[in-house]
Amino acid sequence: MGLSRFFVLAGIVLGLLGFVLVVRDQVGFGVRVAAALARVVPGSPSAVLGIDPDPRVSTIAYITRDGYELEADIYEPAGFDRSPAVVLVNGVEPEGKKYSPLVQLADGLSRAGFVVLVPDALDYANYRVLPQDIGALVRGFQILQGRNTVDMDRVGFVGFSMGGSLAMVAAADPEIVDEVQMVAAVGSYFSLEAIIQAVTTKTVRTPNGHEFYEPDDYVWLITRNTLLSQVRDADDRSELFRVFSLPSPQPNLEVMSTFDPQGLGEQARSVYVMLTNREPDSVRPLVSKVRELMPGVFESISPKYHLDRITASISLLHDRNDRYVPVQESDRTFTMVGGSPRARLEILDVVQHAELVAPDLSPPVLFGSYIPGMWKLFRFVFDSLDGLVESRQWPR
Repeated sequence: MGLSRFFVLAGIVLGLLGFVLVVRDQVGFGVRVAAALARVVPGSPSAVLGIDPDPRVSTIAYITRDGYELEADIYEPAGFDRSPAVVLVNGVEPEGKKYSPLVQLADGLSRAGFVVLVPDALDYANYRVLPQDIGALVRGFQILQGRNTVDMDRVGFVGFSMGGSLAMVAAADPEIVDEVQMVAAVGSYFSLEAIIQAVTTKTVRTPNGHEFYEPDDYVWLITRNTLLSQVRDADDRSELFRVFSLPSPQPNLEVMSTFDPQGLGEQARSVYVMLTNREPDSVRPLVSKVRELMPGVFESISPKYHLDRITASISLLHDRNDRYVPVQESDRTFTMVGGSPRARLEILDVVQHAELVAPDLSPPVLFGSYIPGMWKLFRFVFDSLDGLVESRQWPR
């Protein structure tokens, strides 16, 4: 194991030691949670802290609420009866449920005593999210709840990046809102409007105005595909994909030489104007126009429009310097649900968007921020999962 990997694991172990000193009667669960975290450290050994036996892994097929057929992997712990359970929702990753860090986390959570459902999304292979993904998550939750190895009163969601946002929307769905006990979201957005502003104007809205923010190009790819796929007219949709074929919102100049936006229908033209806008103060009215002409597209996948219905406890974790989703998005989610004790928000430097990173080994960073950050990460994961075990809901 490289030295950097050693310090990653050392941070986890140090956090665990501190926890042992504080809460001695829950050491067993703490060890299992630490082991689950350790399994997602790149380069760590396959068996960490000797947590055995291997979980039982099976694949199921099911029909979503909207009639699509999907597959999901289920990880079930050996030696546990009627376990708490989580639906694990990844961000947009073409490998889907087989994405290696996701597999490692599901394995670790199962070893910690949780039944874990890892569903595929409807069209992550084409780098997009569909409104129907929400119905797919709702149905996955219900299937997990009905397993004979699951305590149906202790089921929640854990989501990463866009998957965390979808998980929050699903948790507010009328079919399951009173059944969901916990939602944990890592690096997730509050509103698709903020992502539009980030990719088109390179700014983020703050209490003091607008600040510079340059998201990774991958964010544009997903945002473009998600929005343009919902344009109703097929010819307009194809034309917009030609115009916005570059890895940035800059229109393709070769296509623009023969392109006339007035030839688009009103719906597609509003999307074109929104995506070519570069003025932060114009984002809101332009988004409002698109929402008017494309009802439900923004609302269906933005937690902003659903958080007031969630009864589950909400745990939020965000990378302070996240280049995929601005950290302000978790701040807004935390504020909208009323803050503590209803929700928990942790902003850290030891994650990069939604994954653990190796530390700077200089002593000031290692001892000043990294090890304390790992302790906070451990407590965040422990408290989130322990909250699921306790099954506390909050009034709407």
